[in-house]
Amino acid sequence: MPEKGWYFDTVSLSNFLLSESDTLLKIRYQKCAFITWQVYDEICTGSVKYPALCNIETLLSNKTFMLIPLPGQARQFYSNLIIHLGKGEASCIAAAEVLKGIVVTDDRSARQQCQHYNVQFTGTIGILKAGVIDGTIPLNQADMVLDRMIKQGFYSPVRSISEII
Repeated sequence: MPEKGWYFDTVSLSNFLLSESDTLLKIRYQKCAFITWQVYDEICTGSVKYPALCNIETLLSNKTFMLIPLPGQARQFYSNLIIHLGKGEASCIAAAEVLKGIVVTDDRSARQQCQHYNVQFTGTIGILKAGVIDGTIPLNQADMVLDRMIKQGFYSPVRSISEII
């Protein structure tokens, strides 16, 4: 199971919440998943239209995710990143860079910034694939989760996790 800190952006986290697949996050990332206040604000804003996003409160209360402010050293980095990215993505990258964690994002521009600054990253597909590889989730269930995500609006580069295992 993961040991580093994992910093989820809004879109990646939303994929799991909207597809009612947050149990996978609880199993794999208990006490090592983080969201910044910027991501929390975006999730709360979206919950008006998408009530399933309110499940973030369960993930916070059971300590699967921890809500963190940006560390002092990350604020300058953050202010440079928001020129290119949204607040959620910028805050995740800034926190992960300072705290030596991994960003979870599906945003192409955020991934490019991660590469530019040598910050490790993964995305929704990477989490599903890793879950299958480490036995957290059976392959057929990962494919069903991905299908639900796609039906909820996730643009996936693959149609099934089976294609990449």
